[in-house]
Amino acid sequence: MGAYSVAETKAQLSALLQAVELGEEVTITRRGVAVATLNPVKKLASPIDWERIRACQQRTSIKKSTKPRDWTALISDMRGEI
Repeated sequence: MGAYSVAETKAQLSALLQAVELGEEVTITRRGVAVATLNPVKKLASPIDWERIRACQQRTSIKKSTKPRDWTALISDMRGEI
Protein backbone atom coordinates (compact mmCIF):
# COMPACT_ATOMS: atom_id res chain seq x y z
CA MET A 1 0.00 0.00 0.00
CA GLY A 2 2.91 2.30 0.57
CA ALA A 3 4.68 4.41 3.13
CA TYR A 4 3.01 6.89 5.47
CA SER A 5 4.44 9.41 7.90
CA VAL A 6 3.51 9.20 11.56
CA ALA A 7 1.11 12.14 11.14
CA GLU A 8 -0.56 10.53 8.09
CA THR A 9 -0.80 7.24 9.95
CA LYS A 10 -2.54 8.89 12.90
CA ALA A 11 -5.00 10.63 10.59
CA GLN A 12 -5.78 7.53 8.50
CA LEU A 13 -5.30 4.68 10.98
CA SER A 14 -8.72 3.08 10.43
CA ALA A 15 -8.31 3.05 6.65
CA LEU A 16 -4.76 1.72 6.90
CA LEU A 17 -5.85 -1.08 9.24
CA GLN A 18 -8.58 -2.06 6.78
CA ALA A 19 -5.98 -2.27 4.03
CA VAL A 20 -3.75 -4.41 6.24
CA GLU A 21 -6.68 -6.73 7.02
CA LEU A 22 -7.08 -7.21 3.27
CA GLY A 23 -3.47 -8.38 3.04
CA GLU A 24 -1.57 -5.20 2.21
CA GLU A 25 1.60 -4.05 3.94
CA VAL A 26 1.94 -0.50 5.29
CA THR A 27 5.26 1.15 6.17
CA ILE A 28 5.35 3.95 8.74
CA THR A 29 8.09 6.53 8.38
CA ARG A 30 9.56 9.23 10.58
CA ARG A 31 11.30 12.03 8.71
CA GLY A 32 11.38 9.85 5.61
CA VAL A 33 13.00 6.86 7.32
CA ALA A 34 11.03 3.62 7.72
CA VAL A 35 10.51 2.81 11.43
CA ALA A 36 7.73 0.22 11.39
CA THR A 37 5.73 -2.05 9.14
CA LEU A 38 2.11 -3.11 9.58
CA ASN A 39 1.49 -6.64 8.29
CA PRO A 40 -1.60 -8.82 8.40
CA VAL A 41 -1.64 -11.36 11.22
CA LYS A 42 -1.24 -14.93 10.06
CA LYS A 43 -4.27 -16.86 11.17
CA LEU A 44 -4.16 -20.44 12.38
CA ALA A 45 -5.42 -22.99 9.89
CA SER A 46 -7.91 -24.17 12.49
CA PRO A 47 -8.73 -23.28 16.08
CA ILE A 48 -7.08 -25.26 18.86
CA ASP A 49 -9.21 -28.22 19.93
CA TRP A 50 -8.38 -28.38 23.64
CA GLU A 51 -10.70 -31.35 24.25
CA ARG A 52 -8.82 -33.39 21.66
CA ILE A 53 -5.50 -32.39 23.22
CA ARG A 54 -6.70 -33.49 26.68
CA ALA A 55 -8.01 -36.79 25.31
CA CYS A 56 -4.75 -37.49 23.52
CA GLN A 57 -2.80 -36.57 26.65
CA GLN A 58 -4.87 -39.00 28.71
CA ARG A 59 -4.35 -41.78 26.15
CA THR A 60 -0.62 -41.22 26.04
CA SER A 61 -0.28 -40.95 29.81
CA ILE A 62 -1.70 -44.47 30.11
CA LYS A 63 1.07 -45.85 27.94
CA LYS A 64 4.17 -46.80 29.91
CA SER A 65 7.05 -44.61 28.97
CA THR A 66 10.48 -44.08 30.43
CA LYS A 67 10.45 -40.43 29.37
CA PRO A 68 7.89 -37.85 30.50
CA ARG A 69 5.75 -36.53 27.65
CA ASP A 70 5.97 -32.88 26.72
CA TRP A 71 3.45 -30.77 24.81
CA THR A 72 5.58 -30.72 21.68
CA ALA A 73 5.59 -34.51 21.42
CA LEU A 74 1.89 -34.66 22.24
CA ILE A 75 0.97 -32.22 19.47
CA SER A 76 3.24 -34.04 17.02
CA ASP A 77 1.43 -37.29 17.84
CA MET A 78 -1.93 -35.61 17.30
CA ARG A 79 -0.88 -34.27 13.92
CA GLY A 80 0.10 -37.80 12.92
CA GLU A 81 -3.45 -39.00 13.64
CA ILE A 82 -5.11 -36.52 11.28
